[in-house]
Amino acid sequence: MPNKKNTNKDQQEPVNQLTELEQLRFIVFGEAQKKLDNQLNTLRNDLDKGLKTQQETFSDHLSKIKESTQRQFSDLETRLQRIDSTHDDNENNLQKCIDDMASEHEMFATATQQDFKNIEQSLDNESASLASHFNEQLEQLKIYLEEVSKDLSSSKTDRKTLAKLLATMATNLQDDPL
Repeated sequence: MPNKKNTNKDQQEPVNQLTELEQLRFIVFGEAQKKLDNQLNTLRNDLDKGLKTQQETFSDHLSKIKESTQRQFSDLETRLQRIDSTHDDNENNLQKCIDDMASEHEMFATATQQDFKNIEQSLDNESASLASHFNEQLEQLKIYLEEVSKDLSSSKTDRKTLAKLLATMATNLQDDPL
């Protein structure tokens, strides 16, 4: 048992020594330690305040950046919508012009076909008129030739006179403008 007493005593002795050591430290460094603790607390408070201020400033800047970005996106979207609208208007105008031109082309083609039909009809009429006129003149010439032929056969004109008469008729027919 004596050993147990010694062990308890040995354990108490370091605890007592620590306490004495702490007391000595407090006596030597106590005031400086308090001052140092106060400075550390002040520094911690200042650091907390600075971090809080920095965080608020950062949040404000971030908020402003978000706001600016959102405004720019909104402006960009507005411009894109305006450009899209302009593009749609241009596309509609072009489509309208194409439709108008197609309509005009169709009208022009119809008018051209009608003009061709009119010209063809006019040419047919003129051709028929010329053919009729030519046939009338041909008939008149036949009648005239028969009369001359009867006159020649009744007057017994010689063949030379008949040849001259036919040559004159041929010349007259060539010179006749129809």
